[in-house]
Amino acid sequence: MTKVNGKVNAYNDFKGVGFIRREKGKDLFFSIDDFETEVDIDAIAIGKVLLFDVVKTAKGPRAMAIEFG
Repeated sequence: MTKVNGKVNAYNDFKGVGFIRREKGKDLFFSIDDFETEVDIDAIAIGKVLLFDVVKTAKGPRAMAIEFG
């Protein structure tokens, strides 16, 4: 799978979830559990560039296998 890049445009550090804005397409939901490696929640910030796979789920597309870009 080819990694897509985007930027964090919303993040709730209490819940550990947010949304990534892609260059093309709708924003994608993500969870801190979707990162490839363990991540400090303070490292995730609005505007941070991320690389990720887009995976189809029952609730729609989602960002998975996320890495910092």
